[in-house]
Amino acid sequence: MTPISKLFLTLFVVLNFNAFAQTALNQYKYFSVPERFEFLKESDQYQVNSLTKFLLQKNGLIVLQSEDDYPEDLVSNRCLMAQVEVVKLKGFLKTKLQVQFKNCRNEVIYTSDIGMSREKEYIKAYHQALRGAFKSISDLGYKFSSPLNTPNSSKTFNSSIQRTDPSEIVSSPRSQPDPIPSAVVDKIPPPPPPVKSSTELDKLQDQPPFIVRSTPFGFDVISTATKEIVFSLHQTMYEGLYIIENHPGIAYKRGNRWVREYISENKTIIEPLF
Repeated sequence: MTPISKLFLTLFVVLNFNAFAQTALNQYKYFSVPERFEFLKESDQYQVNSLTKFLLQKNGLIVLQSEDDYPEDLVSNRCLMAQVEVVKLKGFLKTKLQVQFKNCRNEVIYTSDIGMSREKEYIKAYHQALRGAFKSISDLGYKFSSPLNTPNSSKTFNSSIQRTDPSEIVSSPRSQPDPIPSAVVDKIPPPPPPVKSSTELDKLQDQPPFIVRSTPFGFDVISTATKEIVFSLHQTMYEGLYIIENHPGIAYKRGNRWVREYISENKTIIEPLF
């Protein structure tokens, strides 16, 4: 792979990951910040919690202080709120902070870039590092949209999204860390009848007759009928996220299925890959 190709691949992955992260946060209407983060000894020590709330609000996120402030839609569906945590990372002669967003199941849905500071005074170091971490959050351009599929939600899709028959949508089990975000989800064809398949990478259940073989760059998906390579997936810098050779979009595992996500006519399409 030439240096230009590597650069293009890296830019492609970063842009797709940023779009993924943006839609992940856009599903949450409200955000909560604790009175004390775990790496601090006191509530709002060095004003880190207060600064976190301020920076969230500055980026258009609604921060609620207590349950007394909860609006009716949040009372009926607590999964409209994401918990915000600031995490301190180990660093030699540096203060390193990251901002994490967790859903109602305490699963991390987005982690910011690392903000760093060489300041020796704690309050200056924490504030500088925190503002640095928030740069990646600002770049997401957060804007709330109705959640795609949050637990206990009576609204499964935005009114602008095309509705499909339940049998035509690839389901996502509750064991998965994140609901799959998407601006628009087109009709997804029903999965083929379950058949037994073998794999050297993972045990894929209820899949078409494919063999998945590991390669130095990722893995190949081979048809058991023709013995030909159907897809070549290249591992990216992000775990579980793959580039599909000679095909637009990215691939990742959703439940027991592998899906492809790509852009077509300004719509985000998610469809089964194999």
